[in-house]
Amino acid sequence: MFVPAYCLCWSLLGAGEGPAGPVRVTVVVILASSAAGPIDPALEELAREVRKREPKLRSFRLAAVEAQSIPVGQQGLFTLVEKQQAQVRIDTSPDARGRVRLTVSAPGVEQLSYTCVCDKYFPVVTPYRTRNGETLIIAIMAKPCTLTPANPPGGERKKADH
Repeated sequence: MFVPAYCLCWSLLGAGEGPAGPVRVTVVVILASSAAGPIDPALEELAREVRKREPKLRSFRLAAVEAQSIPVGQQGLFTLVEKQQAQVRIDTSPDARGRVRLTVSAPGVEQLSYTCVCDKYFPVVTPYRTRNGETLIIAIMAKPCTLTPANPPGGERKKADH
């Protein structure tokens, strides 16, 4: 399992800033394979970092993106692939330096707590393999937010066109 001790500084999606309060959590679902294949251009930096610890992974594709607004002290449930889910709990409000403490549970990853700078993705390579043998990777970003009517409280989910 690849769990870096830092927050990977790459950005797949943009989002607007908002006042302190709920934290907007974005989970990016990535599938990687040891088979030869393309690397989604938005995932090139992530692929370079992951390959440092998992050199056999050769292709990376974006499977889905889901975002939710989660109040501090509460958790959100994110749908991944093949009925798998990840749970993200917001442990602390963003501090003066924009850092948020999260606790994540994902397939094969019981519980992982870390502090990350808002607006930066943190990748977790899980031990979960899909029916096709792909490795499930999730990248999580948290930032302060206030949802607008265009961003409903139940979250949003976008499927990649792959």
